[in-house]
Amino acid sequence: MTTATPAATTTTTAAATPVAATFEDHSPSYKVLLEKLRTITHLERASAVLNYDRQIFMPQTDASAAQRGKQLAVLATISHEKSIDPEIGQLLEKSAQDLEEWSSLLKGSNDYSIERQAAIHSARRLLELETKSYKKATCIPSSLAARKAELESSAYAAWVKARENDDFSSFAPSLKQCFDQAKEIATLQRTDENISLYSQMLDEFEMGMKSSRIDELFAQVQEAL
Repeated sequence: MTTATPAATTTTTAAATPVAATFEDHSPSYKVLLEKLRTITHLERASAVLNYDRQIFMPQTDASAAQRGKQLAVLATISHEKSIDPEIGQLLEKSAQDLEEWSSLLKGSNDYSIERQAAIHSARRLLELETKSYKKATCIPSSLAARKAELESSAYAAWVKARENDDFSSFAPSLKQCFDQAKEIATLQRTDENISLYSQMLDEFEMGMKSSRIDELFAQVQEAL
């Protein structure tokens, strides 16, 4: 998204109608939305720092893993509650309307440049992704988001201990809990019963990828081997 200079914050249409130079200038809703999304991102990054510390520096004991799990659960709860704030849904909807309006104004102006078109495309894509993310988040209660963060901490500690002792069977109960929880989340988020749970979970890591496509790829690898 381009940034206007203080001396030129608007462009002008042929009919002398002022057009904001950036979408943030045109849409107060979009500007507020970005601020809310930045707050959520900061919370997620704080969780990432705690996760990194857990894996690299923190003592690998059951007690420390339990305490770190509770810390991450609190952050996950706060982040999730902010993610499902109904105001975000309203801001996404209003921002989408404002974007179409801004796009129409720019098309009728003398400044429908490649940069402006790129800004429209960028904002539209962001709104599409955040709308999808918002809808998925609203399917999950905050208590489940907290349980997920806590389980990730305890499961990692169990994995480290199993690896050190060369006893991977001891990790099986934690692994099963992780799979069961992933299925629970995927079931809540699935909007089409014809979509497999694996495809639903896969979308978290490779958006739009289907399990059938994964099968095709592995079949090609297997044939080559």
